[in-house]
Amino acid sequence: MAIIIVLTLLTLAICAVASYWYLTGFGERSIFEKGPRSARLEVPVTYTIAWWANQEALKVDSFTIDIVESKLNLFNSKSVISYKVSGQITYQGHWQPKIREVHISERINQDSTLNCDRIIEITPVLESKENTQTNGGTDLFEFKNEHIITSNHWGVNRIKFICGSKEQTIELQQSK
Repeated sequence: MAIIIVLTLLTLAICAVASYWYLTGFGERSIFEKGPRSARLEVPVTYTIAWWANQEALKVDSFTIDIVESKLNLFNSKSVISYKVSGQITYQGHWQPKIREVHISERINQDSTLNCDRIIEITPVLESKENTQTNGGTDLFEFKNEHIITSNHWGVNRIKFICGSKEQTIELQQSK
């Protein structure tokens, strides 16, 4: 009789551990977490303005936004989006610029003619390093980052993203 009780308790313990691992994505997230996973970054992000040299050398050719994870409900108002930026950097002389980080600026839209709730501006920030091997040229760049955004209100949230001269608007549905 004691062996049956021990085996039953052992089976329940194994089932509890297996359930915990399954519900947490095998350790990726907390069992009580309601929000999305952390954003993945190829280029570091900053929210402050500093000395930005040679920004005029940057030209954004392509800018796309994708919704990675959006499980908006009564307990979760956060979503993960990804943005992919590609373009070119033109320079002269021996000072070769490269992308150091990405500046993100978010604001609530007060202008009703723009037909969006929030505006998020993404700006690749350049830094220049001396390279005596070059004397001007054009370098191509491409990177993909993720960003966690929060919805503003119940219903449809329209969010406009701007990067250089490129714009894209996405819609997220916040339900109760």
